[in-house]
Amino acid sequence: MTDPREELLRRVRDALRELPEDERLVPMSRARQRQGPPTSSGDRNALIDLFAARLTHYGARVHHIIEQDIPDTVAKVLTAQGALSVVVPQGLPEEWTRPWLADERHAVIDDSPFLPQGQLAGADAVITTCAAAVADAGIIVLDGSAGQGRRAPTLAPACHVCVVRVDQVGASMPEVIDRLDHRRQITWFGGPTADSEDEGAGIGSARQLIVLVVD
Repeated sequence: MTDPREELLRRVRDALRELPEDERLVPMSRARQRQGPPTSSGDRNALIDLFAARLTHYGARVHHIIEQDIPDTVAKVLTAQGALSVVVPQGLPEEWTRPWLADERHAVIDDSPFLPQGQLAGADAVITTCAAAVADAGIIVLDGSAGQGRRAPTLAPACHVCVVRVDQVGASMPEVIDRLDHRRQITWFGGPTADSEDEGAGIGSARQLIVLVVD
């Protein structure tokens, strides 16, 4: 029987091999992009339900919320995790952690300048946004842009809280790959595990993944 994690890595590697070897973006006309037809609200809801089901299957916890509920939900999930210190990347909205910081025992750790691995491992959690997500595989994609930070802080803490907006969720991997800026270092992960690999894709070191799906 094929290991599902090996199969996922194989699919990612096959997709990445199709990319240009240099770091240029290759312009593609809309006609050639591998995107499906526009989805109705019902289709979009079904897509988000599939994404949540895949994540839950992998062991992640998923919360469906609206924009204004992000700060309170972040506070609730971090408190439930018993987190006292949280790493935040540059570009993450400060208001997202404000209610949680009302408790004087709590501390936000800014990953700027870059923290050494020992300090990262000592943090209880990390909060990030994402670049995209794949519904049918239950995968989230980071590319290091604002709110996402570099790869190391997403791997070291025991808990990763990731904010995913519904319009960032694509149906399949080919569709999502077309959305990405391939000049950036890309990390793929799903469920409670995440690894880094030289090819920029991975799944491995155990931690709790909590996904806030924002409508």
